[in-house]
Amino acid sequence: MSIKFPVRVLLAGSFAVAVPGWCQPPASEDPLLAGLVQEALAGNPDLRAAEAAMRAAQERPAQVSALADPVVSVLYTNEGWSPSLGTMPDTTLAILVSQDLPFPGKRDLRARLAAIDAEQVEQQLDRARRTVEASLRRAYSGLLQSRALAELTREQAELWRQIEGVARARYSVGQGNQQDVLRTQVELTRVGQALAEEEAEAAIRLAEINRLLGRPAGTPLDTTIAVQGVAAPEPLPVELERLRAVSPELEAARNAIGRAQVALDIAKREYKPDFGVHGGYMNRGGLDPMWQAGITVTLPIKRKRRASAVAEAELTLAAAGSRLAAVELQLRLRTEERLAQLAAAQKIALLYGEGIVPQGRMSVEAAIASYQSARVPFITVLESLRTLYGDRATLVRALAGQSRIRASLDEASLEATSDLVMAPAAEASAPVAGGAAASGGGAMAGMSR
Repeated sequence: MSIKFPVRVLLAGSFAVAVPGWCQPPASEDPLLAGLVQEALAGNPDLRAAEAAMRAAQERPAQVSALADPVVSVLYTNEGWSPSLGTMPDTTLAILVSQDLPFPGKRDLRARLAAIDAEQVEQQLDRARRTVEASLRRAYSGLLQSRALAELTREQAELWRQIEGVARARYSVGQGNQQDVLRTQVELTRVGQALAEEEAEAAIRLAEINRLLGRPAGTPLDTTIAVQGVAAPEPLPVELERLRAVSPELEAARNAIGRAQVALDIAKREYKPDFGVHGGYMNRGGLDPMWQAGITVTLPIKRKRRASAVAEAELTLAAAGSRLAAVELQLRLRTEERLAQLAAAQKIALLYGEGIVPQGRMSVEAAIASYQSARVPFITVLESLRTLYGDRATLVRALAGQSRIRASLDEASLEATSDLVMAPAAEASAPVAGGAAASGGGAMAGMSR
């Protein structure tokens, strides 16, 4: 009796995915993700803390621009040892009031400085919002990726079980050998390891999402949308101009120049004197009352200290200008970096979706046909199937990686993000659990989470 591989059964699961369709970007944003973003922006505890800090900072200009509180003094002066108010001319009960008056313009400059500081805190809130949204989008993409890979791994496990049954049947009638059965069992065990890893990764990504949303630990999240790519970005000049307009760091650098200029104006204004006015009434009992009024002027004679303050402010202003140029260059670098990563991820997804995976399907068909005619050993079929599943896993990672790169691009962060990871040639034949494709040297292992 001749037992052959059930080709249609084996290939039905392995070829289930219409790969070119995977490469198409979504027509609109996932409504579930859009709702999660709004929930995070409204309820994330870090954002609530940043909003409270911003409101606190907005209260400072009114404080620093206000006049100092007036000072009221009550003074009793007695002539002789015994109380003598009304009998001795030098015995008085006086009430004195004094008020400090800074030089005109000083209070307004301090208010402007505090207002700029409040704007800096507002930019920190903007950065926190962008970070939370980008982190949520990356975590959501990681969750979709892990669940897709877990489903792919379950499909592969079912296929290995079918192959093991065929290998056992062939061995029992003398058409196969025990090595084929053992090798299939090894592959099935590896798939179990891969499934455990992907389920753990999905649990981690879900925990990250719940943290960003401020939800209780263990809150489930049902996802229905498949892993998809993203639309091609705009050209570099367009993307860069858009990110320049929304970058919190760039706006903070611009504000730092304004703040340094105001601080310089304040340092120069310190050469001007401050004033004080005071007045008082003195009661002398039955004698005629007395009153007094006066003015005080500070003498800004410590010129060296004030000159040092002006020099410090001028250097701070120069540093702020250089900082702005540095931030612009850093933002351009990160934008170019992410656009290059996104272009690579989209090209890799296209290569796998329209080339490598279809070619892998044909390789599996040819291997099975050759094995059934005894032209190739059993190991050839296993390697072809492992390669195909590895390529499909790489395609999933390439598509999910596009979403993470897009999120990092829109985040406009100046920090480096490594969303694209290339596999060395030595890993080209690793199983799906290792995240590598088994076809060709130097294939892409996947996208880092």
